[in-house]
Amino acid sequence: MDHSDLLFLVEDIGKGNVLDSEMLEGCSVAAHELDDMDEVMAAKVAAHVFQELYGHIVQSIKGDQADPDEGIWTGKVEEFDFRITRNDDGDLIVDFLVRQ
Repeated sequence: MDHSDLLFLVEDIGKGNVLDSEMLEGCSVAAHELDDMDEVMAAKVAAHVFQELYGHIVQSIKGDQADPDEGIWTGKVEEFDFRITRNDDGDLIVDFLVRQ
């Protein structure tokens, strides 16, 4: 997969991905740890989801912000920004954002 294919996939299915137990299967961060993630753990979760969604082996991750009380975590996976947020139902949603 080249960069343009990956860019297209992220634009197409990069937002609104619910983080559930199936999506977390094989991740180094366990489901019971999600509510208290720090920025490093959030980056690991985002990288795992990225690999699952796009079949792309992630080489570069960075966690920027972790605010478990507010339910928001941010950082970068490859050249894409990620944001993990808690929705009104309490589910965690993972979004990958293409920089404009």
